[in-house]
Amino acid sequence: MYLEDYEVGKEYFIEPHEVNEEEMINFAKVYDNRPFHIDEEGGKESRFNKIFASGFFTLVFTWSKWVNTKIDSEGVIAGIGLDNLRWHKPVFAGDVLKSKVKILEVSPSQDKPVGSVRLYFESTNQNDEKVISLEAIYLVSKKIK
Repeated sequence: MYLEDYEVGKEYFIEPHEVNEEEMINFAKVYDNRPFHIDEEGGKESRFNKIFASGFFTLVFTWSKWVNTKIDSEGVIAGIGLDNLRWHKPVFAGDVLKSKVKILEVSPSQDKPVGSVRLYFESTNQNDEKVISLEAIYLVSKKIK
């Protein structure tokens, strides 16, 4: 998609994907090495009584499922930022997350062949409980004529 293809209010629904324990733990070992993310005993000592995913794993998991759709791959130039990132519920191995992405805003540049797009992301688990929400803003090319 190029900038002109984004329609404010349009929603995309991403197929459910199961959270894999090995991926969850391997991510945490590298990027969020806390006992409750990587170790069964550490998880038992947490308020959730078992290992749970790093919030950053949940963010990357959600983001990657959108990117893997390749819906917007042609026009995206770069990310600009994230706003309103919230982790609502913990994610556990075996949870099945589904996501929706909604176009909130499209802002064309007046003097360059680009613009920005603001998207709302929300993932829920198999019980329809919201686990993460955020807004992502990125730079997108206009169609070259």
